[in-house]
Amino acid sequence: MSYCINPNCPSPKNLVSATVCKGCESNLLLKGRYRVFHTLGQSIAGSTFLAVDEDQPAQPRCVIQQFCKPVPSATDGQNQFHRRWSGSAEILDKLGKHPQIPKLLASFEVEGCQYLVQEYIPGRNLADRLSEKGVLKEIHIWYLLNELLPVLQFVHENQLIHRDIKPSNIIHRKSSQTSAATAGKEHLHPWDDESGLVLVDFGAAIPANSGPPKTETMTGSAEYAAPEQIKGEAIPTSDIYSLGVTCIHLLTGMSPFDLFDIKADSWAWRHYLKVPVSARLGRILDQMVQREPSKRYRSIEAILTDMKYGPTPIDVIVSKPKWTLALWGGAAGAVFALLSGVVGSRLPSSAPQAFTSGDPVSSIPEIRFNPPPMQDFNRHVSLENPAVRTLAEQDKNPVWAVAVAPNGRVIVSGNNDGTIRLLHKRHGKVLKILAGHLGPVWSVAVSPDGRTIASGSADGTIKLWNFYSGQLIRTLGGHTDGVFSVVFSPDGQALASVGKDNTLKLWQVEGGAELQTLKGITDEVHSVAFSAYKDTLFTGNGDGTIKMWNWKTGAFQATLTGHVDAVSALTVSPDGTILGSGGWDNTVRIWDMTTEHGPQPSGEVTFPGHTDRIQSLAFSPDGATLASADLSGTIKLWAMDGGEQGTLKGHSTWVELAFNPQDKTLISGSFDDTIKVWQLSPSP
Repeated sequence: MSYCINPNCPSPKNLVSATVCKGCESNLLLKGRYRVFHTLGQSIAGSTFLAVDEDQPAQPRCVIQQFCKPVPSATDGQNQFHRRWSGSAEILDKLGKHPQIPKLLASFEVEGCQYLVQEYIPGRNLADRLSEKGVLKEIHIWYLLNELLPVLQFVHENQLIHRDIKPSNIIHRKSSQTSAATAGKEHLHPWDDESGLVLVDFGAAIPANSGPPKTETMTGSAEYAAPEQIKGEAIPTSDIYSLGVTCIHLLTGMSPFDLFDIKADSWAWRHYLKVPVSARLGRILDQMVQREPSKRYRSIEAILTDMKYGPTPIDVIVSKPKWTLALWGGAAGAVFALLSGVVGSRLPSSAPQAFTSGDPVSSIPEIRFNPPPMQDFNRHVSLENPAVRTLAEQDKNPVWAVAVAPNGRVIVSGNNDGTIRLLHKRHGKVLKILAGHLGPVWSVAVSPDGRTIASGSADGTIKLWNFYSGQLIRTLGGHTDGVFSVVFSPDGQALASVGKDNTLKLWQVEGGAELQTLKGITDEVHSVAFSAYKDTLFTGNGDGTIKMWNWKTGAFQATLTGHVDAVSALTVSPDGTILGSGGWDNTVRIWDMTTEHGPQPSGEVTFPGHTDRIQSLAFSPDGATLASADLSGTIKLWAMDGGEQGTLKGHSTWVELAFNPQDKTLISGSFDDTIKVWQLSPSP
């Protein structure tokens, strides 16, 4: 169908081959080359159409935006219109060089209307995604903020205000390089079938330095527009408001009009959440949607700084394009400066003194918490409602990793502010805080003899700490990017580490020498686990395979296949006979390691109960139970002799697990700022 773009046409629909409109006799080929198919949207600012460029052999699709002048008598309005048009078009041409903003292909005037011709972005906008698949999860919102905040910062740095940020103007670009067989493998993120967010529709945009014109009327969508923008006085932080409202709409599925309590003059969006979000995300969104501009974030850089100086969970999943990362620009320098001062400066004033290699050993003041008392546990209580205790809320500090000391009394957590915290398992007191990393601590491990803590960080380093004194023993600096995981060998003499630099390294614990970097790794390694059986080391890889190595010789042994997406978690049973694996295909698998031909699928091969990607696995001390946790905060328990035992609900996002080796309490640390202790059986 050919569509007539004359605003006054009584019958705009025409045959696809027509050249003249039957309704108004207008030319259907704009500027002799662009044929419009249909409208994509209309607003006060103008209309948007889908078209093809018939002047090119491939006849590519494009998006055309139409803006018509004010009435002829409004001379001042016309002059203002021309000034703003020419300025905005010039800036849009510069913005189009950004990969997450459509390219400007042409701008021209025809019969009293101005036109922008922009690149067509194949994909699905977030309004359609919400309608088709329901509300987004917290991890989707972190991904959205990580993707769009640098884009919006780039827009503001180029002195432009978008003024129409909303779900329908955010598109997930379809990856032209992603086939059905490899969908999600090259650009992994929460939406597996799509690749990358693009901010579109700059039709309402104005130069930030133009000032609010006297004839200005409200533009953009009223549901998402900031109060000052509705009054015709848009400022750069109006875009921050709109992005925040977009996020809470995507989390709740409710109209923003229904999420604001007029009587109380405050947002009530949390009441409409199907799943609670972390306190950290809630605080950020609340400040983004402050109706008074002076109480709102003043800049994109301020939001990035408030995002705890490090990546959110999705950054582990997403390989960010270098060009995009560069857009953090000045914010990155400020963030790094703040990161470098993490020792002491980012710790709450009431927290224990941090330990570094130069600090003398000193007594640690106690911090008293008042956690709810542990409930009496009965063997017949359903696993859906086990006795659970929430320890200190980590000073609103998201938890990346947890481990338990061999004596069972101390929980070790790796945190988003770059610290490692040692907490008493029973009453939650903070015993020590170890500081020294310049980025989030992605992994922690305690040596089998309980003397050493190993930590791997987003800053690309591994640190070894004295468990008893809290002093730094040494820093291992062989990785060139963030360290996903660190694991001690069964004898405690070696340490394995895998990083975002696609390497697997083995280290000598005593002395810190790098023993070797295993050869033959071509894909990103997400997880690693030692087995005492035949000196075997397992790695979980981004291509869905599990690889076996002899860690003492470095020799490759075999490849295990079964998962259809990245293997994000591995664990070996205490007796060394079973390997557990969890993947981004939402499944848990177990493997028999005692066969003559190496690990083979064992018993119930696949446990398919999760509805989101597996993040962590842990075996109980007796090896009879395997716990698994996913990115949505759900924990499931699996019996090695009988399938699913139960589901533990309590976290809202991203969970890491560790069993206490002295009993059957399960420890879970989450990006929702909490650590929980689950009593799964009576304590001995």
